[in-house]
Amino acid sequence: MVKGAKKGGRIRDKWRDKQWIIVNAPAAFGGEPLNHIPITDAGKATGRVIENTMYDIMKQDPSQHQIKVFVQINKINEGTADTVFKGHEYAKEYLRSLIRRGSSMISFTHDYTTMDGHKFRVAAVIFSQRRINTSKKHEIRLIAHRMLSDRIQQMTVDQFAQEVTMGKLASDILVGAKKITAIRHLGIKKTKLISTPESRAVDEAKPVEVAPAGA
Repeated sequence: MVKGAKKGGRIRDKWRDKQWIIVNAPAAFGGEPLNHIPITDAGKATGRVIENTMYDIMKQDPSQHQIKVFVQINKINEGTADTVFKGHEYAKEYLRSLIRRGSSMISFTHDYTTMDGHKFRVAAVIFSQRRINTSKKHEIRLIAHRMLSDRIQQMTVDQFAQEVTMGKLASDILVGAKKITAIRHLGIKKTKLISTPESRAVDEAKPVEVAPAGA
């Protein structure tokens, strides 16, 4: 018997049960329609993460196909879904194309919180023109950390989403890093939303389980 069919009945068409909704871009990118997707249940669709490219969102520079952007549905109302910025990352092919022999790669990852309480894990990658020693790599990481610490804590989540995906934050790090050595490429290769003020409030409201004595 065909899976999903009842004995003596017809096969259920799951696609007929779905509804199509419009997914808007986050407010940081104008809030315009971005995707058109099928869902079965609006409640279960909340929290769903959708992948796009910067070109899908901005439709400006074809090179923006190299940047993947993730948005998360946080509210659905009358067939339209609002989203928040969940993070971004370089496409794997693009990251591989940046690697060259005879140069050094400096990686840096740290967590930062925006002024409105959104915590992101930020990963930067720097490629020098030629090989450099450990001391210079350390100096460049310190420059990146100081700049990101100062800037991100003064930004809203929308400002952060714009500047990290459009390269402004990377350009600011480059100003200091190129004083240490010649830089071939510097960018924020990946960001990931770790927590929001709402999610932390829910966690803090959960009762603390106390283990019984002697357990």
